[in-house]
Amino acid sequence: MLFSYRYVPHTIEAFQIWLDHLVKEVWCKPTGDFTLDLLHPTLREVVEAIYNTEADEARGKTKDWLYGPITTIYAIFKDELTPAQRQLVAVWYDTNNDIEALCSCDPTKIPVTYPEIKAINETLSEELKDFCQDLFTNVIHLDAVTSRIGEIDDHYMEFVKVNKAGKCPYCGYKDIKGVHHSRREAYDHFLPKGVYPFNSINFRNLAPMCHDCNSSYKLKLDPIRHIDPIRRKNTNTPRKAFYSYSGNPSAISVTVTLRTDDVTNLTKNDIDLQINSPGCNQEVESWNDVFGIEERYKAKFCAENDGKAWLQHVIEESANYGRSVEEMLDEIKRAAERAPLDSTNFLKWPFLKACKDARVLR
Repeated sequence: MLFSYRYVPHTIEAFQIWLDHLVKEVWCKPTGDFTLDLLHPTLREVVEAIYNTEADEARGKTKDWLYGPITTIYAIFKDELTPAQRQLVAVWYDTNNDIEALCSCDPTKIPVTYPEIKAINETLSEELKDFCQDLFTNVIHLDAVTSRIGEIDDHYMEFVKVNKAGKCPYCGYKDIKGVHHSRREAYDHFLPKGVYPFNSINFRNLAPMCHDCNSSYKLKLDPIRHIDPIRRKNTNTPRKAFYSYSGNPSAISVTVTLRTDDVTNLTKNDIDLQINSPGCNQEVESWNDVFGIEERYKAKFCAENDGKAWLQHVIEESANYGRSVEEMLDEIKRAAERAPLDSTNFLKWPFLKACKDARVLR
């Protein structure tokens, strides 16, 4: 990815703390019959508030979001899992929430997926999947929750006050809505919530992403697993991926070579594209696979209002204002070094350099 986000702490993270306690201190350590007193005190308040609302059918709230699933899963841990299996789930919980370690393919942190939970108890796998996905899709948005820890919209506003680039870090050129917008971008689960249990409300696994990256390319693809290029499906082979909140972002360089000087009729097959980041070959491969980077960058080079317009601007400036091509390219290169995201300079410069190397510009 072109740059990493800066992580922004927020009160909404409290739900993950409640979940920490629920999984490790309640489910994994069952002692007798379940009572609400076992829960984190604030989670207990939330469960009671939601339960009371759910029971009020006149208000249209009849879904048993928390109390039923929590007690059902507790009973499975208590009656159907061995102490060793409970301890294993506690370890899996910690591992699946160490997002940075999973992105770095840390050999001591092996993530667990729902099929692995199914191997020890099929019902537990099904119940956990529904519960974890509902936490983000439904529960975190309920009044009983937002009145205590804030809304995701509040988190977004605090997030974009700090992360001011205004561009999507995953593609580098699509806009990300900021503080002056009345709408926000969707949060993507970088490690898919349908694949990995326990981290659906972990905000280190959540990040704003442009619509194209989120809904057209990434979808359910898993960055830390190799992807079958034909079927566009995740495989079981692990690999490294860029971490959205890395404190040490990797430098990305783009090199373009044209196989033709007929830029008017340029197609993606006429372009060789190299994306490099020293020491990050797997991360670059993952980034390209998940977000369709090579395809999308080549498409920009071929577009009338992108690559062809960049080229035409240099030609016209040179012809009409007496500026040399070399002078203009030097200026564009400096702009790319100073502000790579501005006007898509990180792509404009390597494309125009390729045009000069192909003698399209002279």
